[in-house]
Amino acid sequence: MAATAGPVIIGGGLAGGLLALALLELGAPVTLIDTPSALASSATAISYGAVPGWPLASTPLARLAAGAPGAWRRLQRRHGALGWRQAALRLHGQNPALRGLSRLGVLPFGQVDTAVLDQRWPELLAAAGVVCIPAAVERLEPHPTGGVMLHLGDGRALRAAQVVLAAGSGCRRLWPELPTRFRSSWAAVLELLAIPDALGSRACWLPQRFMRVPLERRAAQLHAPEWVVDPGLVPRGAGALLGQLTEVRPGLDPGLPPEAADSERLLRQALAADAWGAPLTALYGDLRQAAVAFCSDGLPLVGPVAAGIWAFTGFSAGFSQAPVLAPLLARCLEGLGRLADERDRASETSSAKAEAQTQLRRLGVWPTVGQG
Repeated sequence: MAATAGPVIIGGGLAGGLLALALLELGAPVTLIDTPSALASSATAISYGAVPGWPLASTPLARLAAGAPGAWRRLQRRHGALGWRQAALRLHGQNPALRGLSRLGVLPFGQVDTAVLDQRWPELLAAAGVVCIPAAVERLEPHPTGGVMLHLGDGRALRAAQVVLAAGSGCRRLWPELPTRFRSSWAAVLELLAIPDALGSRACWLPQRFMRVPLERRAAQLHAPEWVVDPGLVPRGAGALLGQLTEVRPGLDPGLPPEAADSERLLRQALAADAWGAPLTALYGDLRQAAVAFCSDGLPLVGPVAAGIWAFTGFSAGFSQAPVLAPLLARCLEGLGRLADERDRASETSSAKAEAQTQLRRLGVWPTVGQG
């Protein structure tokens, strides 16, 4: 049995990677465990990667997330290209005033090209100093003398003082006692080989209102699966992602993935019924789908869920929320390497931790064990 020197993060997607980088900036050694090639088939890979530069609501979290463009700029200055760029936003829907604002460029907007992120993420994390273990975590259990035991699929066992669940929809399998507001859905998009000529630019075309959000809010009241399609298109590499189908099922277990043919049929039918999407319905595209973690109240889980076990998951807008929340959670985690060992910095570290905890509580993302 091996012991790790710092926190262990389970999940190498957007959330886990950003938290690992934030911990490294504080001087903490960090180990990240993820299955090989998990990012390419994850919710991160099929996300639109939208990063609005204005608050989407009047909540404290929305106001904090409006600073995400600055966070992405800092990350790229430090680590090189990650796919973030300022992007033209084109809103479509029934409100002509919003359409006009987007066309005038009044609304600051950016996008992370997940094709770039897919390519850079593994090498970037390794180069930054993250200890990356390509393996599946089969189960977690408290260690009798403190900390957490991680049992890996290859037969190894690790012991860590702190473990962070950042594995998206896989978090509940590892820790079933997560709050019931943490749930999973199935998402699907069509990946196009090229941006349609009819759209004529690498702009991001988004609906004025995403139907996914109110469906997620009703998740606890569902008695049968429900689905919605949000008609949008964003660049990804040389091509684009079209449409966004979301299926939410009753209960906490996402179950098996939907049949790809059924998802594609529903997605194309919904696009055909939409004034903006109808001209794009017949375009060839490969269906990509993945399980997606969300919280039914719209507030992610960022903080402790049991002794030695923390959560960093359930984001409704991960590319905006995770970059600004990762530094706060990093300051809360114990075992901050050399900073914690320096006596002249001990009080400063403790003060920073307390301040970060207070801020996360005020944002409403700090978990309460047993909450609904």
